[in-house]
Amino acid sequence: MTQPTYSPRFPVPKEACDCHYHIFGPGDAYPPKEGTVHLMPDALPEHHAEMRARTGLERMVLVQPGGYYSNDYPMLDVLAAEGDKARGIAAYDPFIADEEIAQKHEAGVRGMRFSPGRNVDDERIEVVWGQIMSLAPRFEPHGWHLQLLLSGHMRDELLPRLSDVPVPVVVDHLGLFRPERTEGHEGFAKFLKFLESDNAWVKVSGADRVTRDGAFEDALPVMQALIEAAPGRAVWGTDWPHTSERPPHKEGDPAVEVPYGEVDENRCLAVLADACPDEETFKAILVDNPARLYGF
Repeated sequence: MTQPTYSPRFPVPKEACDCHYHIFGPGDAYPPKEGTVHLMPDALPEHHAEMRARTGLERMVLVQPGGYYSNDYPMLDVLAAEGDKARGIAAYDPFIADEEIAQKHEAGVRGMRFSPGRNVDDERIEVVWGQIMSLAPRFEPHGWHLQLLLSGHMRDELLPRLSDVPVPVVVDHLGLFRPERTEGHEGFAKFLKFLESDNAWVKVSGADRVTRDGAFEDALPVMQALIEAAPGRAVWGTDWPHTSERPPHKEGDPAVEVPYGEVDENRCLAVLADACPDEETFKAILVDNPARLYGF
């Protein structure tokens, strides 16, 4: 069966940015931290370059996969090799020293990602909030931002507070709101309210993550609502190489390699274009907004 060919309804503009991708490996040079039970196949800079050539993406933001490596390698080495067309987002480290923030900024890092969990109790939410407000003032002198992967109770309780954070806050992947659950959802209303704040940013990526059975277009109403709320503070990324759900793992079982999902990045770009009201907004999300947020 012939696979469909996807093309965005607007041309991909020069200097378009993939604002969310990961690098894994090579495993012999950059092994995962000890005790990792879900192993990622090599997904290397040259593989990402091949994808960019297929899609017309030029700039890139490498998001360090938190928990997989014991530090921010191979991100820093990749940034050094890629030069000024690349930026990075560090893995969460509540104990990062001020000197290290400065050093990583010089290397091209522009923020830190935090994935605090989903359905947690109020005590945990207060701990997370304290960590956010401890890090943010230290990021402010460098122009760093906080990138948050939020879902569930944690997301819905944090969103009303995030406008008080003194640095930009980027919420990943549409807030992980499934399209069928947004109408009348108090948390989604909080998300739209949050996006009224000048420090509020959203990644309108992840259509493949929030939809079912490969129907990426089902995410269009969510994407359109978020873009309408903050067209000048929306960015997008491929989420390459499309990590999938980790299978259950029993203690004592050997580590297993987790295959990547099969996602057509041109289709994701086409869905983004369909979510934009016009070509100007498409360009803003791919070029102008990333240039401001990441300092290209």
